[in-house]
Amino acid sequence: MKIVDFKATTVALPMEAPLRHSAAVHPGRCIRTILQVFTDEGIVGVGELEDEAPRDLLEILRLALVGRDPWDIEQLRILVIGTGHLLLQGQNLARNRLYAGLEIALMDLQAKALGMPFHKLLGGMLRDQIPMSAYLFYRYESETHPAVTTPEEMVAHARDLVDRYGFQTLKLKGGVFHPDQEIEAIQRLREEFGPQYQLRLDPNNCWGLGTAIRAGHRLREFDLEYLEDPTWGIDGMAEVSRQTGIPLATNMCVVTFDQIPPAVAQRAVAVILSDPWYWGGPWGVKHLGVICQTFKIGIGMHSGLETGVGLAAMLHIASSLPNLVYAVDAHYHHLTEDLIVGGKMEYRDGALPVPDGPGLGVEVDEEKLREGARRYEVEGGMGFPLDPKRPLWYQKFPAW
Repeated sequence: MKIVDFKATTVALPMEAPLRHSAAVHPGRCIRTILQVFTDEGIVGVGELEDEAPRDLLEILRLALVGRDPWDIEQLRILVIGTGHLLLQGQNLARNRLYAGLEIALMDLQAKALGMPFHKLLGGMLRDQIPMSAYLFYRYESETHPAVTTPEEMVAHARDLVDRYGFQTLKLKGGVFHPDQEIEAIQRLREEFGPQYQLRLDPNNCWGLGTAIRAGHRLREFDLEYLEDPTWGIDGMAEVSRQTGIPLATNMCVVTFDQIPPAVAQRAVAVILSDPWYWGGPWGVKHLGVICQTFKIGIGMHSGLETGVGLAAMLHIASSLPNLVYAVDAHYHHLTEDLIVGGKMEYRDGALPVPDGPGLGVEVDEEKLREGARRYEVEGGMGFPLDPKRPLWYQKFPAW
């Protein structure tokens, strides 16, 4: 079997409302690039890239792929990333994430050729339902959904998601308002949902060290599952961990393999959030899982606003990780449309079923792919525009 063509299509998918975070705003659309790898046997592998990708780079990749054997993943990894990808990943993140999307497509192709689901290539399925978290964002009003600004509105938003989808884990994306207001939101969520629900707070590393320590002490009474990236860097995280004792998670200070040794040495984090794109593809996440198990660090899974293609890959990977005990993050419930055949996947009691294959178990709807591409051409990329109500966000909070 040989690769005969390669296609990359950047799409925009609509979301319920613009989502606010520590530095900017998701402007109400999901931007991803769908990869399709075509073979001489008529089998097509599908993958997904984060956001947009430079056209010239994708064309170079296409020329490099044509004529190659899709089973030669290690050759293709070296071709795209270079050697030493496990240790020197921080030096070539863009190529690493480009390769990640390609590896998903190649493994989808391989699994289809064998007539088996994607997870079989990773060692097989350990669970067929993946618990998901309700990813809670402060939001701007849209034509169909109200704004979410106050603690009361956040509780109402969470209640709506729990009632609709059955989530058992609630994750609040913070870093938007003064820490007092976001701690109050956590308090209200705990009061509303009780001790049986897991709570997480992610300020997106925007708090200074002193603020993070003080907030960590106050948050202990609400029994967070973990506090994610309250401050910047391994040194800062280690100090917050030492002084507060609260479990810390990260997808910002440990995102490459070479950052793991200092994080372990300083006991900076209790949970590393995996991500197929950050960590160089499905096999990169499997490598990370083994390392986390070795050093008794928890492993979770981060979300970067995926379509059903990328989410299917996440579900297959999650199903094969023996030490994944944390509900997976996903923005999926914020999307109003998907580009896979049959429409959006359906939650069952706060979980998503692992597609049953062959391959990823999802297929791209070509008409929806074209619609997404047209929307991208009209609306443009996602970017991260400054929050119009917080143009000087870095000066907004007084010492606290």
